Amino acid sequence: MKRSVQKDILTNSFFVTGVAIFCTLLWGTAFPAIKTGYRLFEISSDDTPSILIFAGARFTIAGLMVLAIGLIKNPERMFLHKKDILPVGILGFFQTFLQYLLLYIGLVHISGTKSSLLTSVSAFGSVILSAIFFRSDKLTIQKILGCFVGISGIALITLSGGELGGYSFIGDGLVILSNLSGAFGNIVSKKIADKRHPIQISGWQLIIGGTALIIAGMVFGGKLIFYDIKCVMILLYLAFMAGTAFMLWTMLLFYNNVSKIAVFNLFIPIFGTMWSGIFLNENIFTFINIISLLLVCSGVFLVNCKKIKA
Repeated sequence: MKRSVQKDILTNSFFVTGVAIFCTLLWGTAFPAIKTGYRLFEISSDDTPSILIFAGARFTIAGLMVLAIGLIKNPERMFLHKKDILPVGILGFFQTFLQYLLLYIGLVHISGTKSSLLTSVSAFGSVILSAIFFRSDKLTIQKILGCFVGISGIALITLSGGELGGYSFIGDGLVILSNLSGAFGNIVSKKIADKRHPIQISGWQLIIGGTALIIAGMVFGGKLIFYDIKCVMILLYLAFMAGTAFMLWTMLLFYNNVSKIAVFNLFIPIFGTMWSGIFLNENIFTFINIISLLLVCSGVFLVNCKKIKA
């Protein structure tokens, strides 16, 4: 596909919205899938080193899957050249290694409810950072309003049960820093996209970040034991989900403003709640859930629509 045609497709508002929502829909499945993985691999919630190896294996395999697809389409552009090592390595550090290192440590110390609310920090953080690093992506009152409306939807669905608790840096602080690391990763991804293929960037950053997570887990005594075929299947699914979502997400960032794409991260807690409800046989079609979804959709619309005239 010629680059001009590809750009026309990947900047089309309807296509961008569909692909971005599809990515967050996939990421939303991670919540129940990861919990299933912990059970199948018999990893306890306080075994952080083994959790890091589990996460690292997932992302490394995902990166290999992405590069395999790239080798079929553009084999000459998939190899990591000397000039690419530093920028792609920095991206892998922020978007995979640091983000998930902080996240998995922080999640042990706070509830899933609270972590869902804090996840929305990445969307708001990306909008602000994008305005700082890219002149074309200006911060407007409308974008700020959109983020606050969307975050209020996340707050409604996560705090409706009354679960909040106090603040702790090891819990709340690390999860917030994790999401800010992911937001900065979006900026780095956009910055290094020039003259590099999105699939190449996505694949290698996953491999670099994933390998670093495996090494960190092994250094502190973690292990990953495959008890049966179900362990292989859940790991392959998580890898496929991460690789597909990151590859498509990177391609969207390649052709669009960061704020336009990153705000769709607000859908992740919504879809996480939906998938968890489905697999746990809970009632997800409640009044609170519907209002939350409407608020998130409204926030995304405000950030992405053209400037509203008074």
